[in-house]
Amino acid sequence: MILSFGCKKDSENGQVIELFVDHYADSGGQMIYTLPKKTLITTYLEGFDERELGNTYKVKAEVYIPEVPPQDGPSRWYKFVKVISKAVYTGTESFNISLKTSSIFSTTIAVRLENQIFYYGSYILRPENDAVKKQLEDVLALRSKFQTDSQYAAQVLIDATVIHDPNNRSNGYLVKLVKIQ
Repeated sequence: MILSFGCKKDSENGQVIELFVDHYADSGGQMIYTLPKKTLITTYLEGFDERELGNTYKVKAEVYIPEVPPQDGPSRWYKFVKVISKAVYTGTESFNISLKTSSIFSTTIAVRLENQIFYYGSYILRPENDAVKKQLEDVLALRSKFQTDSQYAAQVLIDATVIHDPNNRSNGYLVKLVKIQ
C-alpha cells in the first residue's frame, strides 16, 4: 500500500497542470483553483511575481512534492511556469477578505496605517466613508489585544467587504464594510 502511494506521488511530482488565478487574494490564501474543475487549492503558487490583483489568469504550473515536506508547511505546492491568458476583472460585485493573518506561530492584524493610508499588504484600502474609516481604525486598535491574548486572536473574525477600487483598480480595494465578530 505504501509503495503504491509513493509511486502516485512520484508520478504527480513535476507534472504540469493548468491553474485559474482569481482577481483577488485573501490573507488566508491566493485564491487559486485547479482546472478544469476549478477546485480551490489549499497550498500556494510559487514564483508568480507578475500577478496583478484585479486580473484573472490561466497559468501553467508544475506540481512540486518535496521528498521531505517542511514540518510547518504544505506537503505539496505549485511552481509557476507561464501565463496562458490574462484578463482584466470587470465585475463590480463585492467580495470578502479577512483582515487577519494566521500562522502556526501567531495570529496578527493584516492591516496597517502609514501616512494616513490603510494598507493590506502592498494593497491600499480606501474606506468608502467615515464610518468605514472608523471601522478600520477599530481593527488597528485590536493589535495590542492580539499580541497579549492569542486565544482571542485565534477566535475573532475580522472581515472586510470590498470591491476593486475604481480609482486604483490594480493596487487597491474600496472598503464598503468591516465586521468584527
